[in-house]
Amino acid sequence: MEGAKAKRPSSEEVEKGKSKKLKTSNHSSSPSPITSEEEEETSQVNKMGSNTVAVPEMAAYCFDTLLAHFYKKMDKPTPTFTNDSFPLFVTWLIGSDERLRGCIGTFSSLSLHKAIKEYAITSAMHDSRFNPVSKSEISQLKVYVSLLVGFEDGENYLDWEVGTHGIKIEFPMGGSTRTATYLPEVAGERDWSRETTVFNLLRKAGFNGPITQDVLDSIKLIRYRSEKVSMTYQKYVEQNEGAARLMNGNH
Repeated sequence: MEGAKAKRPSSEEVEKGKSKKLKTSNHSSSPSPITSEEEEETSQVNKMGSNTVAVPEMAAYCFDTLLAHFYKKMDKPTPTFTNDSFPLFVTWLIGSDERLRGCIGTFSSLSLHKAIKEYAITSAMHDSRFNPVSKSEISQLKVYVSLLVGFEDGENYLDWEVGTHGIKIEFPMGGSTRTATYLPEVAGERDWSRETTVFNLLRKAGFNGPITQDVLDSIKLIRYRSEKVSMTYQKYVEQNEGAARLMNGNH
């Protein structure tokens, strides 16, 4: 089902380093959001060790922001987590089966206080694949914040590891450049090979023709990892009595 129209994805620029490692860059204009499916339970860098930046407060701040959107009188605390700049995605899931409810992010490196606030709302209210999240759904939600790190150019479309890397592909089509991404957990959760993942990503980007070797060779692949934290609404209200009273109408 389609909801409010999202800003359309566009190709995000990532600066190349001398050893093919990429540094994400700040932009003065607003970055174009990108949608992606992703669901995972743990807070970790995928198979790469513990988080160094992502903390649970980031997920709680998404709920703070969403509740403040619906309840204008709610006080929104000032975040105390780092305000360093990172690319990121915010994902909302709903229900006991954790169905995707919205996921939008950016490959531009943005200060986290502003970016998490912005994408918490954008992913909940403006993912064009879904209707906007409603007030009645809040108690069923779970949120994930994924900070994207470790960007590198791939030598080819197979130069990445399932379960370790997310991938972003860019390829020419009809006189323009198409782009699409899967976060690091997607391929592993679906038991996809590298080839299957890239084929599905081409389709996601809108390529409907035969997937020939020439098409595959035209792909520019960027691999990356993520640090991820999550929080359910139930866990959030355990830590925030004011939010619980607000939802129960005692305000």
